[in-house]
Amino acid sequence: MEAVISEGTSPRPVPSAHALRLVRNAALVCAGAAVVAAVVGIVLGHAGPGGALATGLAIGSINGALAAKLIALPIPFLATSLLRIITLSMIGIAIGLAFGLENVWLVILGLGVSQVVLAAAALRESLRVQ
Repeated sequence: MEAVISEGTSPRPVPSAHALRLVRNAALVCAGAAVVAAVVGIVLGHAGPGGALATGLAIGSINGALAAKLIALPIPFLATSLLRIITLSMIGIAIGLAFGLENVWLVILGLGVSQVVLAAAALRESLRVQ
């Protein structure tokens, strides 16, 4: 009986220069928005909520970089996506609790806004490439 070698996983793509630029630009926009959120929160006398929103934006900005790194692993993209989203959400909730129970939603909002920024950057990049 011959041994059968299965090629169940296809080679993973290496992130292109366009993908890396996209991730970098989205992270820079999120970092800038985090600074603005923190400063506005301090100026308005609400440093806690401003810091919570800024923290969510900062945490969310690393999602694109994590996705770019994890796509090279021989693990299904769906599994790594779920792992990233759950991990970032749990980190966001834990850090949000440090800002107070009433500010947890702002950290999660920041995470969500950073995902919208990443999606908008991807859309912009795909329109540019075509």
